[in-house]
Amino acid sequence: MTICQSFETFLTNIKVDNSENISTRYKEITKKLNKTFRDTDSETANCLQVGSYGRYTGIKGISDLDMLYVMPYSRWDEYKDAPGKLLEKVRDVLKERYPNTKIVVDRLVVDVKFSDFTFEVQPVFEEIDGDYVNYKYPDMKSGLYKITKPRQEQDEMIKFKNEHGKAHRLLCKMVRSWKNNVGVGIGGLLIDTLAHRFLSNHTEYDFVGTSEFDVLCRDFFEFLMNEKDHDHYQAL
Repeated sequence: MTICQSFETFLTNIKVDNSENISTRYKEITKKLNKTFRDTDSETANCLQVGSYGRYTGIKGISDLDMLYVMPYSRWDEYKDAPGKLLEKVRDVLKERYPNTKIVVDRLVVDVKFSDFTFEVQPVFEEIDGDYVNYKYPDMKSGLYKITKPRQEQDEMIKFKNEHGKAHRLLCKMVRSWKNNVGVGIGGLLIDTLAHRFLSNHTEYDFVGTSEFDVLCRDFFEFLMNEKDHDHYQAL
């Protein structure tokens, strides 16, 4: 088997294999929340798929699906001083849709624990920041709202793919599989960020094919080995 064939087989083996089921759940949850908070039946409006699935870097066996539900701003006054109340309301609404499923509030999100994966549903309010829309999300522990910026992350993933090819997304997938296999304690967003930092400085891998993924992976792990300690990283 050639190097190209080996990596193509590897990538096929780790491809998300239940995307249809995931999509159905996204639509069901979105529809229920839209019906409750907006009196519409839309299965797609006001929902943002985030996390590795939303950044196109998730792999087979993905167990946590993240979504933002954008609340109507007319409800801001009702919940601005009570983020816990908002999370509890979303929990109760989703319990109506899934009465036999375990659904709990987990500080920042509402966990919907299906048998094959968990949806982490985060109700948010939009906040305009120049050319971007950011989102204020509830933190039950602090009693405050904080800011998340997933659209910038997703837009950078798309821009990087258009300008440099698919190697970034595929490297992120392969490193996730490696992480899961050997038990490295590193989050998905950090993997995507580190791969982005590496490829931003290695243009020789622009639009590279799988026949060169052996040296791509070798050089990425060398980059990790030589990376200095950080207190934190800024997301891509």
